[in-house]
Amino acid sequence: MFCIKCGRPAKIGNFCDACFLDSEELFAIKDFSMEYCDICGINQNMIKEQIIGSLKTKNNISNTKVSIKLVGNKAHATVTCSGSIKGLPKTETKNVMVIIRKKMCAMHVKLSGGYYEAVIQIRGRDKDNILKYATRLLPKKSISSIEKLKEGYNIKVLHKANAAAAVRGFRKRYEVKDSYKLAASKKGEMLYRNYYAIR
Repeated sequence: MFCIKCGRPAKIGNFCDACFLDSEELFAIKDFSMEYCDICGINQNMIKEQIIGSLKTKNNISNTKVSIKLVGNKAHATVTCSGSIKGLPKTETKNVMVIIRKKMCAMHVKLSGGYYEAVIQIRGRDKDNILKYATRLLPKKSISSIEKLKEGYNIKVLHKANAAAAVRGFRKRYEVKDSYKLAASKKGEMLYRNYYAIR
């Protein structure tokens, strides 16, 4: 049996190896759009991850290279994949365009609106040292605001889990009192805010 395209001996179906590979696609990719938070920022590695994640293939891909050129809000990318189709090696290159749209992430939407789930109340003679230590223990992006008061400081924390984790570091050295207050009601569900007083 001979290849119906070039006349050489057929290896796979009605094609020789070369003509079979020419007729088969190693991978597919389409232009797409992605969103990113302007405050968190974006870099080429993030775009590359999105591009690699959008690849479609039923074949074995052993290596993927992506090069990007940014022009305004568009990323023009060249994607080269190496792999195999039915055991035959193939390398394929395709171009894709990614439209990049700005959209504030959920965390920064909450921060911009002054949202917080917990308050760390710092009091006593050692308040300045406690404040320094607390801001080291808390992820920077979890701090909604720091309020300076006559008697000390209030750190408003975006997520309860971050506040609880930070407070654990104080319990052996300082007096810590836990409490909570009703903050709001949403769809019939009571939402409480945690308070941690450290002195």
